[in-house]
Amino acid sequence: MNFLAHVFFAYGEPAAMVGQLCGDFVRGSNLARFPAAIQNGIRLHRAIDSFTDRHPLNRQARDLFVAPHRRVAGIITDVAYDHFLAKQWDQHCSTGLSDYATMVSAALRQYEDVLPDNLKRFAPYLESEKILQRNIEKAQIDLTLQRISGRRKSMLPLATAAPQLWENEPRLNQIFDEFFPLLMQHVSTLHDDSAGSPASTVSDP
Repeated sequence: MNFLAHVFFAYGEPAAMVGQLCGDFVRGSNLARFPAAIQNGIRLHRAIDSFTDRHPLNRQARDLFVAPHRRVAGIITDVAYDHFLAKQWDQHCSTGLSDYATMVSAALRQYEDVLPDNLKRFAPYLESEKILQRNIEKAQIDLTLQRISGRRKSMLPLATAAPQLWENEPRLNQIFDEFFPLLMQHVSTLHDDSAGSPASTVSDP
């Protein structure tokens, strides 16, 4: 799951939105610098990633890709899933995608003082480039792959991954349609479990 899917699973709660985004920018288990609700969002982000990475349906998705894109297939499918979610957003959320993206940006400003530096730098770009709402556009998905490819040498194949992604789009979309309801149920179970805990937290995966 990429940015859009993660903030979706915050269900409109500002601290959870921030925690879900922090999950891509924070490493390690020491989360004491963050308020409890943001800590919980980070842990939920990690639990979502763990469930997604291990699920057999997503192994099928990754197997659609061949060298040199096979080793970055997990990232490609994460980005593709945001595209599929954006296309069917109104089926899952009563708040429109553009309005929801505005809520995410407002949450990032609300908690700006506790954001990690790398997310603090990224937040204005997320808003100004309308990255969340533009996931509905294939051109934005291509741009996202290009952007991620520059993070480090091992990700360079992402720069040329778009043609293979769109070639596999029908099957990837089918897998997403099968998998996403399962992920929603998994997240619901995590929330139910944490509601019964005095600390009201999600355990690390």
